[in-house]
Amino acid sequence: MSNAQFPRLSNPIRRLLFQLFYEYISILDKEAKALFLNYGYADLDADAEPLELLPEEEKHRYSVQLYHHVASAIDWTGLQALELSSGRGGGAWYIMRQFRPASIVGVDPSINAIRFCNRYYAVDGLSFLQGRAEHLQFPGNTFDVVTNIEASLHYANMEAFVNEVVRVLKPGGYFLYTDFRHMEEIDQWRLQLDHPDLRLVEEEDITPNVVRSLELDAGRTRELIDQYVPRPLRKPIGLFAGNFGTGFARGTPKPGERVHLNFVFRRR
Repeated sequence: MSNAQFPRLSNPIRRLLFQLFYEYISILDKEAKALFLNYGYADLDADAEPLELLPEEEKHRYSVQLYHHVASAIDWTGLQALELSSGRGGGAWYIMRQFRPASIVGVDPSINAIRFCNRYYAVDGLSFLQGRAEHLQFPGNTFDVVTNIEASLHYANMEAFVNEVVRVLKPGGYFLYTDFRHMEEIDQWRLQLDHPDLRLVEEEDITPNVVRSLELDAGRTRELIDQYVPRPLRKPIGLFAGNFGTGFARGTPKPGERVHLNFVFRRR
């Protein structure tokens, strides 16, 4: 499928469609099959040792691997952490188990998602609260690390989001962040992330890893869509869900193609 077939939607319409789809999944997923809604990450080194997962995590392998890749940038031991737009909670749960921070608070605007997470996960130090990334209810200098995974493209105010991240981070704290934009939006995106109190430690293009993940995980994605989405909406939702990496750059990015970047920032 060509990139021209991927729908270019205005930001308000894109945000609305995502929110409707997200709430729809949150209400209907009674069997907890959708603990992650990210595009995932696949190691391109054929000789790399596979990430060791619990049996119940295996079906979410590529989504887990994205969280693992992002989180591996720092030592989490004993840290107070915040995940913004924590969704169905799978990422916060995995980081809590694998990287052993002192605590993680997941914040998400969906009350359905928060109710699900607080019911489904029973882990000391892991909690979930309703809230929005652009207007947090925490005091300043509260967290050692803030994470945000494939969510900010749906925010109405990127500058407010970045300001809130900086405000709640302790001096020296880390902001671990990954998302995607169309190639022609990248310069504006970097400007939005350019805060005087944030120092960029690393920027990494993980587009090939995300594309490969979407190819490898296409069967599970199709199964979820077939189970939860009415037949007339399956094709557009499939495109929206990134089936087979549709719309992402393969090689040198061109206008209209999407690029997935991973950032490590540190508060000054």
